[in-house]
Amino acid sequence: MKACLFVLAVFAVAADPKPEQLAKARADLKSEKVEVRREAMKHLIHSDLSIHLFPEMAAGLKDPDDEVRSVAATAIGNLGQKSEAAIPALIAQMEKDKFKEARETAARALGRLGKAIPTDRTAVKPLQKTAAEDADPVTRTVALGALAMMGEDVLGQVAALRKFLSHDEALVRMKASHALGMIGLPAKSAAPEIVVVLEKETDAHRRGYVARALGNTGDTASLPALEKALKAETDPGAQGEIRGAIQKLKPKP
Repeated sequence: MKACLFVLAVFAVAADPKPEQLAKARADLKSEKVEVRREAMKHLIHSDLSIHLFPEMAAGLKDPDDEVRSVAATAIGNLGQKSEAAIPALIAQMEKDKFKEARETAARALGRLGKAIPTDRTAVKPLQKTAAEDADPVTRTVALGALAMMGEDVLGQVAALRKFLSHDEALVRMKASHALGMIGLPAKSAAPEIVVVLEKETDAHRRGYVARALGNTGDTASLPALEKALKAETDPGAQGEIRGAIQKLKPKP
């Protein structure tokens, strides 16, 4: 028992960042050089420092640089319920930011926070408005996915997302596929349309996302299309995603 407590204590100490690490991160987030601010915020997307730097990350939502605002929303969304205080600022960014990627990441972050804090429904109506009215189709698909993530009329979001699977833009088709994959089994009916997206996709990175989505829908009828795609695929990253989808869908012995 003492040994276990000692190990836990060691991990707890190790989890605390050094003061100089926090000081450097704070200084970088306030740097006059936009490149430094961008890199500092990117490092906080998956970092043990993030939880200690929420005020600075929230301030990034008002940064004059488009990329910093966009990445700040992603980093904040990854903190889950610890970022509840940022919901109003994220809604404002989603509704008013001139940079479409910043609106997109704000919508996604709101979905993550809504899932982490199921009692907070503040973002539902703003997300519904964005899903219906935003000028950018990618942001609209992400808003639909965010609503589904929050458990808001999931089947309704599936139906709305399926309409984007035949969009003229490949990126929009991929984002819709990805959102449906995140929904999982309730989106199984969309799998045949996602197969068509996979077959039409010319970009290896996007093919990987689409293949992953197919695996998540749980539709075993997609296996022949995935196996055919794997034989033709030359990109290692996409190959890995396709194999992973096949493994998910293959009947377990």
